[in-house]
Amino acid sequence: MANLLFVALLVASTLLANVNGYMVQGPCPDDENGRPHHVGDQWNEGCYSCNCFAGGYGCNQRFPTCTYPVGCEKVYNDDGCELMAVMENQVDQVCDPIYCVM
Repeated sequence: MANLLFVALLVASTLLANVNGYMVQGPCPDDENGRPHHVGDQWNEGCYSCNCFAGGYGCNQRFPTCTYPVGCEKVYNDDGCELMAVMENQVDQVCDPIYCVM
C-alpha cells in the first residue's frame, strides 16, 4: 500500500512539474560542489525549486510571472526572477498585478 501511495505522489508531482516547470529523465545533476544529488534531495536552480526522484528530477517555478497595468515596471532579483512591479516614475509605489501564472 505504501508503494502505491508513493507512485501516486510521484505521478502527481510529475504532472505538476510539467505544468509550471520542467522534467528531466536520467541522473540528477551535481550540486555546486560537484557532488551528485540523490533521491529526495531538493535544491534551488535560478528561479526554480528542484527535486530529485528515482529516474530523474523535476523543477518548478519559485516565483509567479505576472501581468501588470500600463505604467508599471517589473523588478527582478539577481537570478532574473520576477519579484514585483513598481510605478515607472515612482519606484516606492508597488503595482498590484492584473493576474499571475505560477
